[in-house]
Amino acid sequence: MKKLLFILICLLLCIVGCSTEDSNKKNDPENQSSEKVFKDDTDKEVKIPKVPKRIAVLHPTYVGALVKFGHKPVAVPEFVNKNKVLNDATKGIQRIDNTSVEQVTKQKPDLIITTIQDKNIKKLQKVAPTVAFDSEKSTYKDHTKKLASLINEQEKAQQWIKDWDKQMADDKKELTPLIKGKTISVLQQTPKGTMAFSDHLGRGTEILYDGYGMKQPKALEKATQEKFATPINPENFDDYIGDFAVIATNGNQSPDFENRNYWNNLTAVKNKHVIKFDVTETQYNDPLSLEKQRDIFYNALKSKK
Repeated sequence: MKKLLFILICLLLCIVGCSTEDSNKKNDPENQSSEKVFKDDTDKEVKIPKVPKRIAVLHPTYVGALVKFGHKPVAVPEFVNKNKVLNDATKGIQRIDNTSVEQVTKQKPDLIITTIQDKNIKKLQKVAPTVAFDSEKSTYKDHTKKLASLINEQEKAQQWIKDWDKQMADDKKELTPLIKGKTISVLQQTPKGTMAFSDHLGRGTEILYDGYGMKQPKALEKATQEKFATPINPENFDDYIGDFAVIATNGNQSPDFENRNYWNNLTAVKNKHVIKFDVTETQYNDPLSLEKQRDIFYNALKSKK
C-alpha cells in the first residue's frame, strides 16, 4: 500500500512539473510571438517572421547569401538572368520585375528584401514585412551577417567569413611579391562613358582591396570617397589607373578606350598587368559571387608572377 502511494505521489509531482513548464513557456513573450525585430539599414525596426518561408528578393546583391546558407527565395529579380553565377544558383525560382508591386504580391511573400533606393517601399510594406539595405552604408560582410540573421543562420555566416578571411590571407601571402604596395583600378565602359569604381561595390573590388590589400590610385580614392564610381576621361587615365587595371567587360565586348594611345601608353598596359573580367559571369559581392571572383582574380594575378 505504501509503495503504491509513493508511486502515485511521484506521478502527481511529475504532472505538476510538466504543467508548470508548459505554463512558463506559454507565458514567455518570446514563445508567444512568431515574429522578431530586425533593424535594417534605414535604422528602422521591422517586425519580421522568426522563420520566414517565402522571401522575395528585389536586388541581385542579396540573393547569394540566402542561397549559400540553404534558403532559396520564392522570387528574385529578372536581373539574375544576366548573371551566370546567380542564374545557375536560382534555377526554378520565379523571376519577377522588381519594380512591379503587383508581381511581388502574387508571390505571397512573408518577407521582402530590397534596397533603400526602392521607390515602392511604402507600397511593399503593405504586402509583407520589408527590410531595406544600403550597399554604400554596409560592407559585404555586414550584408552577409544581416541576411543570415533573417533566416537564423548566423553561425553559418560567421563560419563563411572566417573561412573567407583565411583564404584571402593565404592568397595575399602567396601573391605578395607581385602585389605588395601596388595600386589597382577597376574600369567599365558604360553608356555614360568610362567608369572607375570604388573599393567596395562588387566587380572584384572587395577581393582586390579588402582581401589582397591593394590600393586605389590617390585620384581615384578621392573621387570615390562618397560615391560608388566616377567617370574618367581618356586624357586622365594616367591619374586614375594604377599599376594594375581590371576591365569589367560585358561578354566579349572590348571597350573603345583600348584602341587609344592614352590607354596603350599606360604602365599597367605596357607591363601586361591588365585583367579582363566578364560581369555577365559574376559581378556582385555576395558569398557565391565572391567565391567565383576569387578564382578569377587569384588565377589571373598568379599567372602574372
